Amino acid sequence: MPMFGIAFAFKRFTPVPGEGLLNNLFVNSDWCGLENFSFLIRSSQMSNILFNTVFYNVIFLVAGIALPVLLAVLLAEVYSERFQGVIQMVLLLPYFLSWVIVGYCLYGFLATDEGQINHILTALGHNPLQWYQSPQYWRAILIGTGLWKSIGYSMVIYLCAITAIDRGLYESAVVDGAGFWTRTFRITIPLLRPTITTIFILHIGSILTSDFGLFYQVPLNSDSLSTVTQTLDVYVYKALMQQANFSYSAAASFLQSSVGCILLLIAHFVMSKLSDRD
Repeated sequence: MPMFGIAFAFKRFTPVPGEGLLNNLFVNSDWCGLENFSFLIRSSQMSNILFNTVFYNVIFLVAGIALPVLLAVLLAEVYSERFQGVIQMVLLLPYFLSWVIVGYCLYGFLATDEGQINHILTALGHNPLQWYQSPQYWRAILIGTGLWKSIGYSMVIYLCAITAIDRGLYESAVVDGAGFWTRTFRITIPLLRPTITTIFILHIGSILTSDFGLFYQVPLNSDSLSTVTQTLDVYVYKALMQQANFSYSAAASFLQSSVGCILLLIAHFVMSKLSDRD
């Protein structure tokens, strides 16, 4: 029953003032089959939007697992609990910052007139850059910002899993002459595989879902950057808020959920088979 809103995706929603939501949806609006999905597929922007969504998610999937695992492994080798706590706090703090705050902090560095980076470029004899009108820089900026904000939280998850590993395994490996990297690839990574597999499956399920705040708030919704910042979530928001098109927004959201569910089931099936083989 809570999912009745899926009907928006298959309706030509035309609300009548004074009527209730259910009456407008099921009585006043005609069924249109897959017309809304057809519009999405035929949209001239959809290929670029899908590319942006999948491209960023693949980068975040790979780097968002590899880098936190590496940091967790390195941090687990630190024997000073105080220093380890400071590093965890520094890496975890960005996770709790709102994307609005992150966006305006980044604006303080990239603003054309008062941005710190342009001040440095000017001092070095270079011309200031129009950052918010230069899409060629923003793929790297968005990837770096997204990883900076999320890497600490993921690292803590892996670090907790590492602390649960029996330390006797490492002591025995040291006695046998195993170095740091040997211990990492022979003990730590294999025992982290269940955690990595779980997080991988969860990320696969959201391959068509992007972090709305990262792609909308951080570039300050600059139209000049839409070719590299517009993902499916941003498209849904704009279709809903700027065009008040509930049907197209619902169709795009339903497409995201459907593809994500299928990929999640496939990833779970493949990982289960690999685990059974091992």
